[in-house]
Amino acid sequence: MKGLKIDSIFPWEYGIILIIIGLILIFLGNRQSKKNNIDLEKLPHTRPTTKIIFGGFLIIFGCIQLF
Repeated sequence: MKGLKIDSIFPWEYGIILIIIGLILIFLGNRQSKKNNIDLEKLPHTRPTTKIIFGGFLIIFGCIQLF
């Protein structure tokens, strides 16, 4: 890509897959953050904000791969 001086290292198909996975992670993190889990035995392994941040990074990286 000449505008941002960033070279794509994967084909564009991987970019679409990364964007879809990122959207799924953001959706799951948002849904998980709305639940009120007080039970200590049912706490999630990852926090919802972690899923949202990783999903955002995957969307950005996938967009770079597409264009």
